[in-house]
Amino acid sequence: MDEITLRLRKAEKLVKDAEKEFRMGLYERCCSTAYYAMFHAAKALILSINEDVRTHRGTIYAVWKNKDRLGLSEDDCSKLSRAFDLREESDYGIFRQISKDEAENVLKDAKDFVEKTKKILKV
Repeated sequence: MDEITLRLRKAEKLVKDAEKEFRMGLYERCCSTAYYAMFHAAKALILSINEDVRTHRGTIYAVWKNKDRLGLSEDDCSKLSRAFDLREESDYGIFRQISKDEAENVLKDAKDFVEKTKKILKV
């Protein structure tokens, strides 16, 4: 199995995990897990155009740089960036309460991004 397929499967699994975390009221974890789902989908997209980067920030930059080539809108890229920013805040200890609505929005964005990635890659 190639890395693109593996990353898409991982993204799908992470979306399901984020849904469970949301139902349990673990909103911060839900947002983090949803971001990682989006990251793996983004990485699959970048790999599909024979590019690769080593960092999360680099992956997001590559998605923005290649958005037209990948068939993504600015809104798609913005959703990825917002989820990354939220996860980064958490990783760097910038604590703030994540609301149920915010978690629900990030989870929806992740589902949409992963589904769009699957359509783009015809999986």
